Amino acid sequence: MYKTACPACGAEVQFKSAGSVMAVCAFCRSTLLREADAVRNIGRMSEVIEDHTRIQITTSGEYEGKQFGVVGRIQLKYADGFWNEWYVMFDDGSAGWLSDGSGQYVMTLPGGTPSKAPPFEAIKPGAVIPWDGKRFTATDVRTAQCVAGEGELPFQVGPGWQARVADFRSDDRFLTLDYSEGETPQVFLGSAVTLEALKCQLLRSEDQVADTAGKLKGKADTLECPNCGSGIDYAPGKADHLICPSCHAEVAANAGQAEVLKKHDELEQAVTSLQLGDTGTLDGLKWQVIGLMRCQEFGSDEHSVWTEYLLFNAYSGFLWLVETDEKWTRTVVLNTLPEDRASSARFGGKNYTKQWDYGSEVIYAAGAFNWRVSIGNQTRITDYQGPDGTLSKEATAEEITWSLSTNINPDVVAKAFGKAAETVAKAGAAGEPSPLGGFAKVASAILIFLNIGNIFRGSMGALIFTALALLLLWLPVWMSGVSSGSSDNSDSDDGDDE
Repeated sequence: MYKTACPACGAEVQFKSAGSVMAVCAFCRSTLLREADAVRNIGRMSEVIEDHTRIQITTSGEYEGKQFGVVGRIQLKYADGFWNEWYVMFDDGSAGWLSDGSGQYVMTLPGGTPSKAPPFEAIKPGAVIPWDGKRFTATDVRTAQCVAGEGELPFQVGPGWQARVADFRSDDRFLTLDYSEGETPQVFLGSAVTLEALKCQLLRSEDQVADTAGKLKGKADTLECPNCGSGIDYAPGKADHLICPSCHAEVAANAGQAEVLKKHDELEQAVTSLQLGDTGTLDGLKWQVIGLMRCQEFGSDEHSVWTEYLLFNAYSGFLWLVETDEKWTRTVVLNTLPEDRASSARFGGKNYTKQWDYGSEVIYAAGAFNWRVSIGNQTRITDYQGPDGTLSKEATAEEITWSLSTNINPDVVAKAFGKAAETVAKAGAAGEPSPLGGFAKVASAILIFLNIGNIFRGSMGALIFTALALLLLWLPVWMSGVSSGSSDNSDSDDGDDE
């Protein structure tokens, strides 16, 4: 271990790893560059944005049989969000990176320099490359800016430093090609992990989060919209891309300051079953609705509309509840990659059959999100139906994500959030009307118009004929509604016991 006094404030600065070339003074934020046995102050590093991560410098754990400790962090920001990269040092002197973004974690270790790799500009989400006997699929390709750092790091970063990275996945295995230092990438190999599987210790407590971020994890704060002055409820640090529910201005919250990013035309206020700030208990955990958005289908003959609610829990991260005109589902973003076979997919040793391929467009959004949501955002979605629910592949120009959705009984949702059963029983009021119901309405109007004269003249035959015809028209509609409700209930009775 190398120790020195900070040339700016005199506080002790430690370099725990022999491979660390840079450290950030914890007291004055000066960035110290190590040169042989001396250090040089190269300026101040920005404070990290406290995003309610459970990890901190001094957190320790175990990975692949080796003990590690967290010694540094850089924070990387892109156009629609940010993530943390934690620099970890193992007990055998080797080092690695623990990636932390949106409640998902990946541990990677240096894998050398490849003899041949595609140019960064040529890599697109969905591209497949062979590596170490496996086929890896590109799931995230982007350029990010280093905006903050703390602790010690193995290379020099500062204002203007860019990370050009392409992330690939194969099941739970992870491959990163890092082009930050030039056209020949550095390779990092690892796997998706959880803090529990890493046996992490010295994670941040609720009180520590309160001291640094100002609020307990998951507890909402209120920010004044700089465009219209309305209050916006949000979870400080964890979800900093906000949309004002009153004027629909996009707002970035940074260290308590708000900045209008883009103002949209006034939209009709959406009426939703759940509202921002609602709290409910599912699986014994307390969740809070921090964001909601309404989406519509495009690129097909269907014009479905549905509502997605973003829920947040302090230690479990994010969960989605989705309300359609047919049912409610709970959706979890996957940290492992299903095997995509075009017409089918395989996940968890089970097969899923391709059902739908369509586009999704955001038409309304309010609240806080862990990435930047804009009205008009479009995503290509492919749904696969299988034994454990619906696998969904969502693709944009920068990334591919997978999620798994399972049905949940509307009564469970109502009970969890303290709502009247009837407010959520008819899921997705914004959805398209039933085709059977639409036909029945038109046919009924024509039937009554043609027979109303005879009925008023007292014709019993016309009255009986009209009544029987109306019954035959509407019986399929009523039976369809009963069947749909029964199906939802039978599929979802165990939704709260997952």
